[in-house]
Amino acid sequence: MNVDQNLAVTDAGTVVCRSCEQTLGTRQEPLSEAISREQPSTEAGPGIRADPSQFSDPEIVLRQKFCPGCLTLLSTEIVPKEEPSYRRWNLAEVPAADG
Repeated sequence: MNVDQNLAVTDAGTVVCRSCEQTLGTRQEPLSEAISREQPSTEAGPGIRADPSQFSDPEIVLRQKFCPGCLTLLSTEIVPKEEPSYRRWNLAEVPAADG
């Protein structure tokens, strides 16, 4: 079953990349095998110009997760560095793919 443009759940309950079929995790931890990258939020692109320290006391970072097989970008968030990821994905309730 397709979860989104980049992720699918197999009949066995594993989460895979739709681009290269690399295993990324399980229904309970869908991106546990993904590559994580954290960098200053100003690296998010040309639309992010201001230094976040002018507006926020905590350090702000850009967090991204990529497929280890093909480097497809799976998720992006800009958050305070000390906070855990706000994305807590659990696909345990997603039905398995139809054969």
